[in-house]
Amino acid sequence: MDAYWMLLLAALVIGFQSFIFRKTAFRKLSYSRSFQVSSCYEGDKIELMETIGNRKALPVPWLRVESRFRTGLLFGSQLNLDISEGQHSQNHKSFFSLMPWTKIVRRHQITAARRGVYKLGTVTMTSGDLLGLSSMVRSQALEGELTVYPNPIDMHNMELPVRSWIGDLVVRRWIMEDPFLQSGVRAYRSGDPLKDIHWKASAKAGSLQVHQRDTTADGRVLIYLNVEDHEQMWTHATKPEPIEYGIRLTAGIVVHLLSQGMEAGFGTNGTLEDEPETHVSIPVTGGKNHQEQILSTLARLELTRRMSFHDYLAAELERLEEARDILILSTYISPRLEEMLSRFVSRGHTVTIHILDQQADGDQEESA
Repeated sequence: MDAYWMLLLAALVIGFQSFIFRKTAFRKLSYSRSFQVSSCYEGDKIELMETIGNRKALPVPWLRVESRFRTGLLFGSQLNLDISEGQHSQNHKSFFSLMPWTKIVRRHQITAARRGVYKLGTVTMTSGDLLGLSSMVRSQALEGELTVYPNPIDMHNMELPVRSWIGDLVVRRWIMEDPFLQSGVRAYRSGDPLKDIHWKASAKAGSLQVHQRDTTADGRVLIYLNVEDHEQMWTHATKPEPIEYGIRLTAGIVVHLLSQGMEAGFGTNGTLEDEPETHVSIPVTGGKNHQEQILSTLARLELTRRMSFHDYLAAELERLEEARDILILSTYISPRLEEMLSRFVSRGHTVTIHILDQQADGDQEESA
């Protein structure tokens, strides 16, 4: 009989504690998570800080916090942290035990291994009684994200022909028409402003003629990146390495030019994360904020084409109002693209073609 009452008492105690801990599991329990910085470059080491607080008289015997990150962030080994990684995402499980009126701050050491935008997303918290017989689950949406910029290629160490138009030589390489210098006349071309028409020369020649402007040095470069790894690419790049190299090369050129007080713009036929229908075209300008805009765009760039590079350039040709110095980054140049680029040249643009390769020693460059 005594054994019966003892078993009954034990069952009541177990049931009571299960009821109490289940009811109070998330009461006055707070959880937050934040990155140490909002942006960094590939290869940088940063911290992810978790803070959890139990502001009540009862303990939290155990708490499991589960979340999911896209792959590309490498977490250092740490106690009470379990990571299972798939091809596109990694699942995290953190374990806590909190005494009454306790706050725990846990710092995770992270290496940003791949460009991209990493959102904190949603965490799922599971807690229960002392014996684990019952549990409660709660989900919490978190704000915040980390933007990992592509690692800019150091233009000073590049053993490539592109060095001929980087640094001090850029001032001599990139040229623009100077409205105050005239060196003769030439035939009128579509897009020439009416104010440049030379009426006396037109009357003499029997056709419209315009003032031929001389050129002065300019440091404004418009970079177009082709995300197609071949001309017949359907949607996704099957060989991403050369395109990723082109992204890092773009970052290096932009950072270098803007650090020299010059200006740069960027466009691509690729899509942006969460904005697949956006036409990516950043105008030519300078400044620190502009650099961050281009780097952020490169971080969000998906290797999925929105339209063919030929059609993208056709749209850009109609959009451009001023003659620009244009750099084309592409894994290939076809006769169809050559014809399109010749139309840019006929409109007064200067075009340089840079053939992308995964390895720097395979790069080729030509000018038009």
